[in-house]
Amino acid sequence: MNPDKRPWADQGNSSETEIFTSVGKALSHWEMVESAVASLFTMITLGNYSAPTTPVLRAYSAIVGSRNRMQMVRAALQSWLLSWPDCPLGPNAIDQLNLCGNWSARRNDVAHGMVDMTPDDRRWYLFPSLYATKGRKLAANPVEGKPLLFRPEYRYNAEIIDGFSQEFLGLYNQMNLITSAMGEWHRIASDQPHRN
Repeated sequence: MNPDKRPWADQGNSSETEIFTSVGKALSHWEMVESAVASLFTMITLGNYSAPTTPVLRAYSAIVGSRNRMQMVRAALQSWLLSWPDCPLGPNAIDQLNLCGNWSARRNDVAHGMVDMTPDDRRWYLFPSLYATKGRKLAANPVEGKPLLFRPEYRYNAEIIDGFSQEFLGLYNQMNLITSAMGEWHRIASDQPHRN
């Protein structure tokens, strides 16, 4: 799946419950991504990632929006890499943060979508809300004199949302691997005398 593209479901679900279940699973998996990114932030700012009540984590959680948190962590990581330029995992961590930032747009679709049935096929989908400022596109009505159309830019079924959920789980696993490896590298490098 491509995080930069919104899929359009050709067929919906027969039950709204399928969509609601998929949404819940995807959002839980995204929270795991957020936790993994917070662990990276804690490791690069404190040198470990086992202090969940520290001021650093409070500051992390005060930043509104996943993409904003990813930018903050990326800036902190770039600064950390100036102090530890020999860390071979820095580019991997930056790439992973960029990927998380890209997927945050699909997380927002899921979090702010609305489950509804279409009248044409009487199937259930996740759409952007009618009043959403993102996820809808203004278009001319093909019938002259009729109101403009406010078309949805996405229509997800449970299968698509489950695909997002699996991507989120993969992001979580990869971020944890990178953070763990960086933490171990940092522990070993910190025990070595600094080269001047």
